[in-house]
Amino acid sequence: MTRILNLGCGNKPLAAGPGEVVRNHDLRRHRPEVDIAWDLDERPWPWEDESFDLVVAAAVLEHLKLNLVESLDECWRILASGGQLSLKLPQWNAESNYGDPTHRWFFCLQSLDIFDPDTARGRQYGFYTERKWRIIRPARLNDAGTSIHTLLEVRR
Repeated sequence: MTRILNLGCGNKPLAAGPGEVVRNHDLRRHRPEVDIAWDLDERPWPWEDESFDLVVAAAVLEHLKLNLVESLDECWRILASGGQLSLKLPQWNAESNYGDPTHRWFFCLQSLDIFDPDTARGRQYGFYTERKWRIIRPARLNDAGTSIHTLLEVRR
């Protein structure tokens, strides 16, 4: 059974497929599909260590007061060994991203390299966190150039 957490589901909750258990999270229970309402700025997050095989964080981490190191550390904690994190983050120079007054953070294609010790930036800045990742799908921009998409895997 694949255990999936959809962080900050908004109006895009995930439905479980065959062999999946899905938990949809958001700040408030604004839809019936939201299983847990929690402010992600409050740590520790309400899930046990190694509770999930996949965490989906699409357009959510940029809204947190937590910086990227802090939020990825929590994702790492709740993912099982070898678990994956699917990320969508706002591209730093996309004007449309500044139109959302709740965005606190903006990123570039290399922002996640520091988490993977196999990258040059990961070797240079590896001291930022002890919780390491493997970049499974390198960061890429969507067709509009507004969002960064990537897939990371927990290293233990």
